[in-house]
Amino acid sequence: MKSETVTGEETGASVVGRRKSRGFFRPIWDFFASMKTAVVLLLALALASVYGTLVEQYPALRVFSVSDLYHTPFYTFLLALIGISLAVCSINRFGSTWRTLFHPKVVVSDKQIAGMMRYETLSWAGDVKGAADNAETALRAGSYHVLRADEGQDVALYASRGRLSIWGPYLTHLSILAIFVGAILGNQLGLDGVTAVKEGGYADTAYVRKTEREQELGFRVALQKFTIRHDAQHNPTAYQSDLEILDGGRLVMRKVIDVNHPLTYKGVSFFQSDCGLSSVLLKVTGPNGETAWLPFDVDTRTEMGKKLYSMSGMPFKQINIGGKKLTVYVHDIVPDYVGGEEINASDLPINPAVLVMVNDRLPEYKGLDAWSDRVWLTESQSTSLKGYKITLDNVADYTVLQVVRNPGLPIVYTGFGLMLVGVFVSFYVTRKVIRIRISPSKKGALVAVGATSRADALAFDADFTRLHEAFSHSTL
Repeated sequence: MKSETVTGEETGASVVGRRKSRGFFRPIWDFFASMKTAVVLLLALALASVYGTLVEQYPALRVFSVSDLYHTPFYTFLLALIGISLAVCSINRFGSTWRTLFHPKVVVSDKQIAGMMRYETLSWAGDVKGAADNAETALRAGSYHVLRADEGQDVALYASRGRLSIWGPYLTHLSILAIFVGAILGNQLGLDGVTAVKEGGYADTAYVRKTEREQELGFRVALQKFTIRHDAQHNPTAYQSDLEILDGGRLVMRKVIDVNHPLTYKGVSFFQSDCGLSSVLLKVTGPNGETAWLPFDVDTRTEMGKKLYSMSGMPFKQINIGGKKLTVYVHDIVPDYVGGEEINASDLPINPAVLVMVNDRLPEYKGLDAWSDRVWLTESQSTSLKGYKITLDNVADYTVLQVVRNPGLPIVYTGFGLMLVGVFVSFYVTRKVIRIRISPSKKGALVAVGATSRADALAFDADFTRLHEAFSHSTL
């Protein structure tokens, strides 16, 4: 049987002493290779991450006027330093690992073999070469990779299995580096912002979170219709925005997005984030059939975590219709009208209504008796006030979209994939090493077998059974 003969050294010792001098860069290299440096950098990252999380909730902590630590040059620099430390540590160990895998020391002494996790001696009535051939065949039957070398009259065998497990830590380190690189790219080149779009309108910019900066999208996102689906108890079951993407004046994409179902175009994803009332349109029809439309914009404010709506600017408008000057006053607006004493069920724009009244004698007469009664109108509902037909013709909503572009995300996903592979390889692939030294004896050959592994010594039971069967002699 043809065997591979190799030479080289296998050692788990540090290779620092074998490295050639790097001159000026040697102290820098050693600094990043230090375990103390790695621990300090990781502690600094942990503290910075805690600060970056708490600063959102406790503005008093903004000692350095930093409100978004994760996107600062300092945090990026800290990630880069940890990445360099990981890379240097991995490179330092790589040479030793490479030699262990591809150029292991095949010939070792009987004393070294006897000091391994499991040790036995066997006898063979034939010659040394025959014993070596039998041992090699038995080991290969157990899926071992076998190397063979001669030393005088002795023959040494080195057999290894599960060599992939050695690469587990390297895959894990590489995965962390990939995640850091992806995070840095995302922080520096990505976009995390919001934009609000009214029904029938569009947006071509987004406001970057925690800044006053407005960033161009490079295309337009238009809202055709916003819809809230709900059950009989007015509990929302779906928030849906019918979006269109216009690029260069052309419609290139249309999609109804829902929570956790974004629209993505050119690497920019739009997530459903919030909603509210944008404007109302009243239709006024005079006694002579003359018709006019009065638009009112709606303002939104939040108090105690609840949205409150009011008319923007002056809540009344005057028009000349039917030969008279009519004043239309929107006294109030609610997003979820149910009537009765409760009037409004929630702050969601499920069933919006306006409270309207009219006056056909202003500004000549300012008495309160010139005003009509106040009437609640829901969308498409009409009422007659002082001979005029008032209709809530349309209610427009707005949607708030979270705008995210993260060019580093594919790299981060790749890093997580590598981490899963690295963890699996490290914990579920067991590396096993068997060393055999065969020496001539008066009765034929003496076979010394040693084995070591991260697993229990019992893991070698099947391998030693095959070796026993190969020699067909009892243990000495």
